[in-house]
Amino acid sequence: MLRGRLRVLATVASIRENYSSFNCCLHPRNVASNEGTSSATGSGAESAALFSKLRSFSIGSGPNSPQRVVSNLRGFLTHRLSNITPSDTGWKDSILSIPKKWLSSAESVDEFGFPDTLPKVPVPPLEQTMADYVLALEPITTPAQLERTKGIIKQFSSPQGLGPRLHQYLQDKREAEDNWAYYYWLNDMYMNVRIPLPINSNPGMVFPPRRFKTVHDVAHFAARLLDGILAHKEMLDSGDLPLERAASREKHQPLCMAQYYRLLGSCRRPGVERDSQYLPKRAQTNPDIDEDRHVVLICRNQMYCVVLQACDRGKLSESEIASQILYVLSDAPCLPAKPAPVGLLTAEPRSQWAQDREALQWDERNRRNLELIETALVVLCLDEPLGVNFNARGFTGATPTMHTAGDRDETNMAHEMIHGGGSEFNSANRWFDKTMQLIICTDGSWGLCYEHSTSEGIAVVQLLEKIYKNIVDHPDDDNGLPQHHLPPPERLEWHLNAQVERRFAEAALTVDKAIDNLDFYVYRYKGYGKNFVKSCQVSPDVYIQLALQLAHYKLYGHLVATYESASTRRFLHGRVDCIRAASTEALEWAKAMCQGEGANVPLESDREDDEEDARKVKFSIYSKDHLRELFRCAVARQTEVMVKNILGSGIDIPLLGLREASVEVTGELHELFTDESYKISQCFLLSTSQVACSTDSFMGYGPVTPRGYGCSYNPQPEQIVFCVSAFYACEDTSASRYAKSLQDSLDIMHDLLQN
Repeated sequence: MLRGRLRVLATVASIRENYSSFNCCLHPRNVASNEGTSSATGSGAESAALFSKLRSFSIGSGPNSPQRVVSNLRGFLTHRLSNITPSDTGWKDSILSIPKKWLSSAESVDEFGFPDTLPKVPVPPLEQTMADYVLALEPITTPAQLERTKGIIKQFSSPQGLGPRLHQYLQDKREAEDNWAYYYWLNDMYMNVRIPLPINSNPGMVFPPRRFKTVHDVAHFAARLLDGILAHKEMLDSGDLPLERAASREKHQPLCMAQYYRLLGSCRRPGVERDSQYLPKRAQTNPDIDEDRHVVLICRNQMYCVVLQACDRGKLSESEIASQILYVLSDAPCLPAKPAPVGLLTAEPRSQWAQDREALQWDERNRRNLELIETALVVLCLDEPLGVNFNARGFTGATPTMHTAGDRDETNMAHEMIHGGGSEFNSANRWFDKTMQLIICTDGSWGLCYEHSTSEGIAVVQLLEKIYKNIVDHPDDDNGLPQHHLPPPERLEWHLNAQVERRFAEAALTVDKAIDNLDFYVYRYKGYGKNFVKSCQVSPDVYIQLALQLAHYKLYGHLVATYESASTRRFLHGRVDCIRAASTEALEWAKAMCQGEGANVPLESDREDDEEDARKVKFSIYSKDHLRELFRCAVARQTEVMVKNILGSGIDIPLLGLREASVEVTGELHELFTDESYKISQCFLLSTSQVACSTDSFMGYGPVTPRGYGCSYNPQPEQIVFCVSAFYACEDTSASRYAKSLQDSLDIMHDLLQN
């Protein structure tokens, strides 16, 4: 350790000695990058040699920019320092933060010393990506599978292999485009996927229920939501959206805000082979409105267009919006004929819906309806309550639901937001392609269903929580709804041919079957929350991810490929990469925590508290100190993977780029991407995400594979809210049993760490 520290000090001394000359050479004509030429041993003299090389080149844009130089330098330091000590990284982080400040005199920077322009998503070194890929495979593949993959990687990465050629292709693509990975990722994650949106892709979010006494209360609350949406749209158009900054790891670094501008007025469009997006053009900073702003309301399958702001009459007040909603609530139940369930078609497999949409467009009125829906700011769905058959199927000893709406529990409300309950309930009262569908039920439950391709959950959550908090903080005691002499909302009428009419019954069968197959459970763990986790000096997200791994191991005796989204908004048009929580360190810890037992370990809550069980003597193979040490190793590994991802050095985006480049360069997939290990790595049997909310809300979704689990979580100070999902068709999975295993895992982790 002492020798390692001395080597660090030597490197730092060399940096300080060369600081003045390096600062002088940070001029637009004097520095260029020098990538991948340093050895792993490192010394002060070598650092000085590196600076000498840097001074001998000129600096401009692209690969020779100041950002690239400093990025390379930081990579150089990271590589050197990571070989010195495997732990106690606080001092290393402080050293690695030095180069950022050197940029302050090189170009236009903000108040925190960061460049005014966001950096591009990097292309990590090929060797790094392949090494991290092998680490990710170790806990989820057999030794034989792993050895085969290592051989493929060795051939792929050799100087004569295809890897270096594809890597250079991606580097060239990075220089030419704002974000080399964006459309690779968008198409792979969303646009190319052919399965239906509800359950499989669109999350549903539940907010604390309201107390509606009359239909006027429903209309008034809905009006306040829509007024908040319109105010947010005005803020976007005026350019007043506050810039968000990173809270840690290069604190105050600017974050890309592009996805925030895609929430309102956008829509996904189905395609036979690939979907597309309708994205509104960003308005220029101009107080004058040159186009109408409207929303679409759906009530009992009937659609209406409500213009919130028009060129000829300005913006509607809250009470005027409420009067329009009240009209819809009174008109829809009194229609002479039940409206056609056109919205149900949006819940079909994507290729089928694309064909049905094409059939709809034969009529001019239908085309206009589609345009109104796709360009609407949001869709507002006015629902009827679901039956209690959608209530939770929990487990003995589970904590009771927090929120209720009549006899409905939180699991029931989540079903309503995710899929609507089926063709006989509210699934036709939707347009699942729409980015934001606000859903309000007459019993007070409310939330949203959102189409995921345009943005991540954080943008949606922040928008709705801001509006909701404003409603809560500024309650309006005036329950009267003055009548206004406005024209009633336009009712959208469809002209349907026989081909489309036949599709409704088929779509209903498909949707109902999918809903019947969804095993969903909202589980509140109340043993403790993030306050205790922080007292253990562990990130709550890292802690919960390890709990998810332990819960899976307790049930099945092995780990599986696990997906957790990691934001890459530090980069231009950055979205997410994948934090893989299944690590060798997590596996060794989980094995030890289960005291060497294999699959289907009996859960504590499975056991009867009878006298015989009470007399049983339990033995521990491993001491608590040993278990804590294994836990710290698992925490360190999970933290390292998380940080790599948010700083642009994950493995899934680079691997995806290499895979797509293989097809574009050679016309076929390289063996690396047809290998069995690659298929295993891409089958995420555990799909997770943290959806942190400042309100007592939660968001859930279905699994991404037929044999897998979905699990979102919202860590709160004294509890953790989980939304666990599985499919009944898979005999090996159960949402309630996984939640039960989570409870036991979190309990024994508390026992391990409380002192």
